Amino acid sequence: MDSAFLNSLLLHPSRRALLVLDAAGKFVTGNDRARDLLTPALEAALRPVMVDAIAQIARYPGRQVHHEHRAGDLALDCAMRAALDEDGRILGYTVSLFNPSEEPELAESPSRARWRFALENAQDGLWDWSGDTGRVYRSARCLSMLGYPPDYLPDNLDSWRDLVHPDDRPRVADALSLHLDGQREGYQSVYRARDASGGWRWILDRGRVIEWTLDRKPRRVIGTHTDITEYKLIEQQLREREVLMNQAQHVARLGSWSWDPDTDAIWWSDELFVIAGLPADQAPPPFRGQRHLYEPESYERLKEASRRTLATGEPYEMELVMLRPDGERRFTKARGEGMRTADGRVQRLVGVIHDITEQVVAERNSRWRNDLLNRIAAMGRIGGFEIMADGQLQWTDENYRIHGIEPGTPVSVATTLSNYDELSQQRMREAMGRMFAGSSEEETLEVTYFTPDERRIWLRITGRMEKVDGQPHHITGLTQDITEEHEANEQIEQLAHYDTLTGLPNRFLFRRRALDAIASVRNGEPPLALLFLDLDRFKNVNDTLGHEAGDRLLQEVAGRLRQCVRGSDLVGRLGGDEFLVLLREVGRPEDAAYVARKIIAALSQPVLLGEHEAHVGCSIGIALLNEGSPDLEALLRSADTAMYAAKDAGRNTFQFYNDSFYEKVQRRVTLEQELRQALARHELSLVYQPTLSLRDGRVAGIEALLRWRTTAGDSRSPAEFIPIAEECGEILAIGRWVLGEACRQAREWHEQGLVFDRIAVNVSAVQLRDSQFATDVLEICARNRWPTDRLELELTESALMRDTDVLRRAFDLFSANGICLAVDDFGTGFSNLAYLHRFPVRHLKIDRSFVQQMGEGARLRGLTQAVVSLGHALGMEVVAEGVETEAILAMLREQGCDQAQGYLFTRPLEPAALGTWLRAQAG
Repeated sequence: MDSAFLNSLLLHPSRRALLVLDAAGKFVTGNDRARDLLTPALEAALRPVMVDAIAQIARYPGRQVHHEHRAGDLALDCAMRAALDEDGRILGYTVSLFNPSEEPELAESPSRARWRFALENAQDGLWDWSGDTGRVYRSARCLSMLGYPPDYLPDNLDSWRDLVHPDDRPRVADALSLHLDGQREGYQSVYRARDASGGWRWILDRGRVIEWTLDRKPRRVIGTHTDITEYKLIEQQLREREVLMNQAQHVARLGSWSWDPDTDAIWWSDELFVIAGLPADQAPPPFRGQRHLYEPESYERLKEASRRTLATGEPYEMELVMLRPDGERRFTKARGEGMRTADGRVQRLVGVIHDITEQVVAERNSRWRNDLLNRIAAMGRIGGFEIMADGQLQWTDENYRIHGIEPGTPVSVATTLSNYDELSQQRMREAMGRMFAGSSEEETLEVTYFTPDERRIWLRITGRMEKVDGQPHHITGLTQDITEEHEANEQIEQLAHYDTLTGLPNRFLFRRRALDAIASVRNGEPPLALLFLDLDRFKNVNDTLGHEAGDRLLQEVAGRLRQCVRGSDLVGRLGGDEFLVLLREVGRPEDAAYVARKIIAALSQPVLLGEHEAHVGCSIGIALLNEGSPDLEALLRSADTAMYAAKDAGRNTFQFYNDSFYEKVQRRVTLEQELRQALARHELSLVYQPTLSLRDGRVAGIEALLRWRTTAGDSRSPAEFIPIAEECGEILAIGRWVLGEACRQAREWHEQGLVFDRIAVNVSAVQLRDSQFATDVLEICARNRWPTDRLELELTESALMRDTDVLRRAFDLFSANGICLAVDDFGTGFSNLAYLHRFPVRHLKIDRSFVQQMGEGARLRGLTQAVVSLGHALGMEVVAEGVETEAILAMLREQGCDQAQGYLFTRPLEPAALGTWLRAQAG
């Protein structure tokens, strides 16, 4: 008790009059000041007051009750507190009395009380409210934590309340009312307060009434403000991580659990409830009462494994069959292990249950299908094989029978390849090379094989690359004997598609192959040329030597034509003495002219026809696949017209269709000369077009687009001058200038406070082949003080087709420095998905031709949806180009497209105009 009274007395100023009362409220002792001040009359007057105070403190032992006593000229400030033991029971009371008018220095100053409470609570900001005056004292920290100066608010309650978020004010008022009404010992509330920047910060507000009036009203309240914004952010992150963990378990169909044997407390993750088919809003069944969740045999094995783990800590792993309440069987893989205490005792079991039902069903179906396929293979003479990277070869029995080899005989790629003809060997080696290199996933070949009994057979071999950990591992495939089919097709093909006299493709076959060649050009292969040949003086041979000699002459001409062209070119007989030659991969018109001269020279040599020597020549018309001759029909007409022009020019010569090509060549020469001076003359400039995020509307990127206006004021189209720049090599210097200017402009916008994620620059395939290009990119970024992780390089699909060491080193350097890669005009090129795995591509840009036609039919919408799904499956973001209408934008949003670019948002703008546009977006 002495200690309790001492603690209570220490809470009063030592120079006051101090009284000690017992638990019943009777006077026990007092200090000298009390004996001088407390007269019998004063004691009698204060007795009812003390009775009321004792009643209040009995209900709220922690309170200090104040009373101002007035009797004539006498004014006393009375304060009573309880002395409590360690268990909080009241042992007695202490009373302090003093006359403020006589000894004002004995009154506890507000500052002292404030600091005493701050030391007791050790919080950030301190506030003190006086019930007598209604004024509020706030420490500087209360306002500085919100970014306000110390004198920002008036000293009243309403000024702080105005800072509280409107949605939080009712909760704050309720918490304060509960404390002031005596229903809670202290006041505490968490709310958002507006800071000086207009944002919101989370505040923990705590307080307590430290002085009460005799009529039980708060006389003085002191509290603290603590900035807990960071804690709230951490709390939000933890909640988000919990959601992500639950989602990850759901995707993986993996449920987790834990069990405390001592308390029998058990916990299940949400996904485990899903696997068991139980509602997640109920408690999981007790660990020792889960028999109904499993088939009997599975439960017994699980129970025994759990006992063993509990006794020894040994983990277990097994497959179990669970039973849902509706009777559905779920195949699962269960793992469990024990968690030990410091003394080695197993204190808890934890584990996971993986739902593998779909996998088990798929494996069963696969076994059934394999058995079925084996029976079908035997009936249809289809063999299977597997080729490992080291050349090991495995065959099915049917494959042995197809090749005429005894089943079980050791075979390898090396020993079997020698039984194929040379062309077949070459094609098979090339196909395997492509597949093991990762550039091809599936190959189908028709090859010729010689059996041990020297029979020639034709085989159709289809192989598919199987990967392990994303890397090529082995080839599996099928072999089908197509000998009968091949021989029949050969006869039909020869009769239907080849000229019976010369053996050359006839008009029908030539047309078909020419159409295929033109389609290949449309898909990005080099251009082609058509040569229309008409023999000069052939009628003289027929008339003088007879038709039989004329036929032999045509056969000789056909042979010489084959010798003048490459294997990839196409020679055909149109009829009579007219022939067609289709030249593939014609880089320049001069290449076609070279072949024409070669043919003219070959056919100018005399032809021995029996005892006679015939001299013929030919007139050749040349037409190029271009804007003037965009298809096969136009190409044939152009070449035919050019052939007549050659005859008019004197025969035994060649002519191009017309002069338009030469005009184009001349224009190209002019453009090339002007382009070499464009940089020096400051004729090049950049315009910029933003890319917007479809999720939150932010400016995700800004694409730099090159423009050329000559000093004469003529604008040149990039589609025209960029290919010329690539061919003549100027693209390297222009590309460095574009990159530097784009980075400089991006830095300028950034320093102006304009918000965007990255700057995007188009890169040519020629630049990528430059071994210095990657280093130049980093140097340009450093020189212009632009972060590499905010730079995006846009590449075409064709630029990525060549997997070279230079390209890989460049991409490794880009990846190490955070430079983002995007595939521009995706879908218009070869679209080989292998390069998307090999290179660090982050964005796919759907070509504008697809986007702008989305509204014309479900087929194109399906195409864009496929690109979006593909990009997301590969972990990439998808950008739509050429968005011009709200309808198209809505379709793209519905398909899950990430970003969009187009006239709907803005046309390409000059730097100043785009800066204005960015400010408008921020506003």
